[in-house]
Amino acid sequence: MTKRTWIAAGAAAITLGLSGTAYYVLAADGTVTTSTVCLPPTSKPEYLAAYANTVVIGTITDPARYVPDASDPNTGVAVSTLNIEKTLKGTASGTLTVAQSVARTSTGTYTTREPLYQPLTKDGRYAVAVLDSTQEGGRWVWGAEAAAAPAGDDRWTAAVANAHLPETTCDDTITETTTPQ
Repeated sequence: MTKRTWIAAGAAAITLGLSGTAYYVLAADGTVTTSTVCLPPTSKPEYLAAYANTVVIGTITDPARYVPDASDPNTGVAVSTLNIEKTLKGTASGTLTVAQSVARTSTGTYTTREPLYQPLTKDGRYAVAVLDSTQEGGRWVWGAEAAAAPAGDDRWTAAVANAHLPETTCDDTITETTTPQ
């Protein structure tokens, strides 16, 4: 392999670690290959439980502290305290500060786009899948769903027991055959 190919492969490996990013590799013949990274799936509790470091069931004990995005104040991070009732995966206990990406509505409430990424509200009981990474002082929420006992407990206990990621099915490579300038 040429030095350029090794450098491109190294850059691609680094970029692969950054979810949702794209990278460009210039081949020796001038062909440009564009590739994006598939994000872990979030459509089923089993997928969330497989990817998250911690899965707990608990109650939000305070109103969310909203930290607006500097470029768009209608989007940002809601930081809340979760009183943990059950730990289904990981070692969390007591309380956990959690941070969740949300959009703010005109009425001052929060919304999200995914069914398994519900906005956390005061006094609500939720199953929450969190990552080890932090944002605004809280562990990052990977998934959240209202969890009325006992059905919510049973659903998420089963999700942790059956946690798996599906086979990746996306074709994330586009090849352009034009020579770059």
